[in-house]
Amino acid sequence: TSTIIQFSWRPQGGTRDGPYIVHLWGGSREMSRSLNETSTAFENLLSDHEYQISVEVSTCSKNVSTSLAVRTAAEVFSGTTRITNEVFVSEYQNKSSTTFKDFETKFIKEIKQHLPQKSLKLLMEEKMRIIINSIKNGSVIVVFEIVLDVGENITKPEISDAFIEALNMSTVLKADLKKTVIEARNSCQPGLNDCSQHATCIAEGASYSCQCNKGFTDNSPRVPGRVCQQKQNLPSQQMTTVFPKSATARFTGSTANSIFTTTFASEPCMPVSMKVQDVTREAIQFSWTGGGRGSLYTVSLMDGNREINKTTTKETKSMFKHLLPGHVYTISVAVLSCAESSRTSVSVRTDPVSCFNRTEFCLPENTGCPDLKYIICSHYQAFACSVLLKSQTFSHTLYNSESEGYKTMSESIKTEVVREMRIKLKDDHFDVIMLGFRPGSVIAYFVSLLQKQEPIDANVMQAYLSQILKSKFGDKTEVTVQCK
Repeated sequence: TSTIIQFSWRPQGGTRDGPYIVHLWGGSREMSRSLNETSTAFENLLSDHEYQISVEVSTCSKNVSTSLAVRTAAEVFSGTTRITNEVFVSEYQNKSSTTFKDFETKFIKEIKQHLPQKSLKLLMEEKMRIIINSIKNGSVIVVFEIVLDVGENITKPEISDAFIEALNMSTVLKADLKKTVIEARNSCQPGLNDCSQHATCIAEGASYSCQCNKGFTDNSPRVPGRVCQQKQNLPSQQMTTVFPKSATARFTGSTANSIFTTTFASEPCMPVSMKVQDVTREAIQFSWTGGGRGSLYTVSLMDGNREINKTTTKETKSMFKHLLPGHVYTISVAVLSCAESSRTSVSVRTDPVSCFNRTEFCLPENTGCPDLKYIICSHYQAFACSVLLKSQTFSHTLYNSESEGYKTMSESIKTEVVREMRIKLKDDHFDVIMLGFRPGSVIAYFVSLLQKQEPIDANVMQAYLSQILKSKFGDKTEVTVQCK
């Protein structure tokens, strides 16, 4: 309904004992339950809101879950009005700003004060909501929605007349009624309905219906077009469990007019594709593609073999903050319903530059850059080196130390530098540890390690490295060496 999602499930091939872990996500709201039963309902939900539901079998040696996106029922009306006695400010472009929220509160308060009793009663009983989607320039143009629970005895003309009259009667907000429009929202726009990707959305006044496309079978006929399966004799995609047969979950849900039972399976268990977008000394920002509409993802952060952060999200981007500088972390993303089979990982070192700006790097009280500290302080001499390779083009795969691009670039630098420097320094134990790459054509960071006890001047090291790397990458190559 507009406020309840009721559903049940069972593994294909017969019933199984629980417990089952059931999750419901919607915006900032999250609810979880552990059940031995195979049905439940979540109540007191918002109308016209998309929720993700997942059911996880928790007694298996390897957890398996499946998920589904469900949108609660509603009739939605789109409204636009121009307020002539307000001045547009840039803060209105940010819905999270105090200025935006203050205006939203004032706007809704004024509407409430002048609505007729029938409409006001729906608002007070939370069967109707007013949402401001945006505030635009032009004195102030307010774009808003009126969200109404399905089944309430009020018509579109009644709503339109009530809200226009409320704006007209306001003494705080001067509305230009010629620029005020309230009409049924077209819920067939992307992101405003829960039709299957293989279905056609049909606008029906302030609501909508869905119909599976030609060549697809409707597996949810009482609420059409939500689960559409291609007509072919190929095995359906189903999640794999430790049970003798594969399992899907059967969900029974309710809308305003009917009860539906549908079988849904997990998204195809293909690995997601990850892209590291930015790396600083204390943060890693990344995004990913894969899964399908309504997919839930598990995102984890590993420090060695220790998991230090794990979240579940429907977003396709994230950022881990408050990390150690110059430290290697492994980030993994998987489609929740596919468990380990779709997991993709990248290994990224946070920016190491700040490590080498610290004095007394090897003192016990200096706890920063711990893995670099062990490497550097166990040698007689170490030099922090950076190379600007103007002839190279940066690719985001160079953030990931497990990628082929990273390995190829690292090997091309390390092989050349180690071979030539061992000859020049007459030190058969000279070595290089690659620390990573950053954009700016390509900036390569590495540490040169010497076992010889005779000190080598940083200027000498820089001259040697410049000669070697310019010979390989061109005369525009710039080398900086810092003794550590």
